[in-house]
Amino acid sequence: MRHLAFSLMCTLAVAPAWGQGFADDLARRFAESEITFQRGRSVAPFLPLASLSVSTYANTEVETNDGQNLQYDLDSVSQYAVLPILASPKDAFFVGEYLSYSDFDVADDLVEDFDVTSIGLPLGWLRQSSEDWQVGGFVMPLAHNSSLDEANWSVQYMGGAFSRYVASEDVWWLFGLYVNIAPEEDYYIPYVGASWAIDEHWTLSAIMPWPAILYAPNRDWLFSLGASPSGASWNISSGRDDVAVNYDAWDIDLRAERRIHGNLWLGARAGVGGLRGVRLSGSDFDWPDFDVGSSGFFAVDLNFRPSASQ
Repeated sequence: MRHLAFSLMCTLAVAPAWGQGFADDLARRFAESEITFQRGRSVAPFLPLASLSVSTYANTEVETNDGQNLQYDLDSVSQYAVLPILASPKDAFFVGEYLSYSDFDVADDLVEDFDVTSIGLPLGWLRQSSEDWQVGGFVMPLAHNSSLDEANWSVQYMGGAFSRYVASEDVWWLFGLYVNIAPEEDYYIPYVGASWAIDEHWTLSAIMPWPAILYAPNRDWLFSLGASPSGASWNISSGRDDVAVNYDAWDIDLRAERRIHGNLWLGARAGVGGLRGVRLSGSDFDWPDFDVGSSGFFAVDLNFRPSASQ
């Protein structure tokens, strides 16, 4: 509960500064710049600039390489906030913070119960290079510490570079490269994505790793069916008890969000999570790696979404 209270305090500390007046002033300054986020007629809200999320994954089951079964429940709370800074009519910088706490309740004696605390510092840049093109990039050092014996802080680095091409008022494309450098595993992923505003209510998003179809019946409601990186996916090094987040697992969920006041939205989502989950590696285990079966999950989100109109 102390971690939930701390995350809530961080969100509430940001909220007064990001009140309606601040949001309106921010939207006005970006509207007067040359940076364009949305041209189409969609009534779907903009991506959250701040969020508080509480989720639970129930009865996740994994089978190790030697045929043993391992079950655990996972409760987590996470919070992030991003501050956009307009540096010039064509350039914007983004500075943020990320906090997360995950509690693993293991039903077997193979691994003791443990928790993981994570702290991240996302930094980004965006430039409107022409009327139809944007370029940008981001980096985020992410540090983790677990309650396992002899655990040390471990750090992974995420980053990427991208370009966005607006083909029409309803279609835009995204091209880029994503990099993840972690203690146990590094990977580099080139990607191509697209977003299509079918009409003012329906949007088809093929942006990895968050593909979804969205339905906004009006400016106060948002529904979606899609996938996102799983909150139940971790890598644990048994030799040092270090941990890292894996973004090669998926949640598939149905979600609903409602504007409750100004730019503040309350949402809930439920679905199938942990399509690949905790992976153990190291000489202390006879089974160095395993995959996870699916499990149900439920989450509640409190989001701050600025106006996307321009």
